[in-house]
Amino acid sequence: MADKVISSIIALKNIDLFSALEVKVAYISIKQDELLDPVFVRRFVYEELLKLVKKGWLSKSITKQKKLTRYSKTDLFDHNYFKELANSPISVDGYENDGHHYSQELSTRLREHNVELLEGLGELELYLTLWEKYPSMKNSLKAKYIEAQERNHILKGKINAIGELLKNTTET
Repeated sequence: MADKVISSIIALKNIDLFSALEVKVAYISIKQDELLDPVFVRRFVYEELLKLVKKGWLSKSITKQKKLTRYSKTDLFDHNYFKELANSPISVDGYENDGHHYSQELSTRLREHNVELLEGLGELELYLTLWEKYPSMKNSLKAKYIEAQERNHILKGKINAIGELLKNTTET
């Protein structure tokens, strides 16, 4: 599930072939929060866009001359879904006030993160297999392996945090 503000930005039919920087600037402008850390927002927007690329809703391309990364909507992109998501009610903390929706949102995120973790474990396994098969590519494969490992550590942290939040929700 994409962030509601990002969804509202990319749901517009006339928005296509955009950069993460453009989405970041629009995000900050919409949020109108002077305390937002631009570095955090940049990373957050990039992660959200990558999720959409993985789901096949966006495609990522890099220009040849300036090496700029651009995103565009694919045929799978569902404008109605993103408009509905962008228009769904949210509370100040980002969750609907209803505790059931809060638990449902956390459960959905937990499932998504578990799927991403499994994909990451498969990626690690493939890098190790290729590493053994092609020792001459050790350096480039090792770098990719370390990147995937770092993503998996972050996912494990998110999974643990959501697990704790869900446990606290069921205890109250």
